[in-house]
Amino acid sequence: MLFYYTILLTVLAVMSSLSISNAATPSFKIDYNPQLSLVKQYNGSQLYTMISTGYADPIMVANLTGSHYEMGFSLGVFLANEAYENYLSLFKTLVPNFLENDALEVFLDWQWDDYLSKQFPQEFSDEINGFNDGAVHSGFTQMGKAITRCIVLSSFPGDAGQNIEYLLINELKSEAFLEYIEKKGVPHGKLSPDSMQCSHFSVWGDRTVQGEMYNGRNLDWIIDTGIAKHKLLTFFHPTTGGNSHVAVGFAGLFGAITGISSKGIFVAESDNDSDLVTFDGMSWAHRLRYVMQYANNIEDALNIWKATNNTMGMNHMLSSAFEVDTVEHPAYALETMKGYTAFFPDNDTLESAYIYVDPNTGDKTQMGYPIPQAVYRTNHGYDPLIRKYQYQLPGPGDDTMIRYMLLYNAFEYYQSASIAIDELAAINITSTLGAKGNEGDFFDCSNANTGMNVISAAFHAANSTMYVAFEEGTGNTRICACCGTYVQVDLSLFFGQQQQI
Repeated sequence: MLFYYTILLTVLAVMSSLSISNAATPSFKIDYNPQLSLVKQYNGSQLYTMISTGYADPIMVANLTGSHYEMGFSLGVFLANEAYENYLSLFKTLVPNFLENDALEVFLDWQWDDYLSKQFPQEFSDEINGFNDGAVHSGFTQMGKAITRCIVLSSFPGDAGQNIEYLLINELKSEAFLEYIEKKGVPHGKLSPDSMQCSHFSVWGDRTVQGEMYNGRNLDWIIDTGIAKHKLLTFFHPTTGGNSHVAVGFAGLFGAITGISSKGIFVAESDNDSDLVTFDGMSWAHRLRYVMQYANNIEDALNIWKATNNTMGMNHMLSSAFEVDTVEHPAYALETMKGYTAFFPDNDTLESAYIYVDPNTGDKTQMGYPIPQAVYRTNHGYDPLIRKYQYQLPGPGDDTMIRYMLLYNAFEYYQSASIAIDELAAINITSTLGAKGNEGDFFDCSNANTGMNVISAAFHAANSTMYVAFEEGTGNTRICACCGTYVQVDLSLFFGQQQQI
């Protein structure tokens, strides 16, 4: 059943604090009853289609059980062609922005061979090998290095061009690389960054129904690449150790853009470009999966993070939905760059200590508004060292600050109105934050075809429920995810049993 909703929750509170004019309330839809159908099965794993009236093409759901090699093999059998199509679609979109095709392939292979692969967990390497073997088993022989190249591409959190440029300038000896590709006769173009926007939150306790935790995540990325044709939810049930978990994303992009585990461990990422970048670490999307697989609680999640290395400048979130009554801080925002992570629990005073001083007038503006029982981030940092190396420090009226304040005002509005946040409210907050192509007006979907929101997802682990929306359509008929249809996913169907549904 499809229900239509309008974003109403923050209009009054936000208009007064941010002076947003023409704050229309865009409709989004929720499909509470998508059709789940088995289409393939192999060696104890299954592939389903999830058909929703909000999407022309179904959402693919891979339910994988086995060793990592076996899970990868099954996925290769299921989706080799779709993964390769997405690889080609990404190249078609990204290459004109910075490097010619051959130069980019050389660069990506170099980054994988000499950097990302060095700290890549063996189980995930086994998974990739299994995928490639499964693809061949299914009769698909064109895969080549597509998967590892996609891992490198997707490891750039936002400004791919700018991050590549800093990699070349930083530790990777740009002159050596450019000389190398020139010797191979490969042309190289100008690097040109595009700004990206993402957001995520965790809220619980006195702010929510029965104190349960709700999470939200928006991926605002490159629009209309074509990869949304092959939308994918992947449920992993590793028999060699660790927890079941779901990764939200697209075919061919291994890792987790966002997701949650059977233990209630939620993970998310948002861009916060830094001058200090490296690929001498684990790819962020696989790092998030690694946390979901091996963390049983928030302490485990933080320790796993500390034991692995950062790559790009990013903000992450780790939270534990089933510990809201047993630990002081069940959620943390992580601000990261090469060699350094700052950990922020809820109501951290370091966040409120960030004061912006206008370089022209000297006027001071408080930039951080931490509150109890909620943690949230957009695309800037609050730790002083993170800010020192941040690619661009925002002003009070910049987009990332507007979205940060939208989150703050949403949570404060609900509390002041004595309204406990429930699933619909969590979706509403998530939808509000998605980039809609309207220059800071987050209540207007009239330009939804240009909105950068590609994935929008909300989670309620205590009810085994996830709501996920993807961008839909192309060109002028495209609808960004947060203005489209959120599809309800019953996690208990997958986490409750590891066999065929």
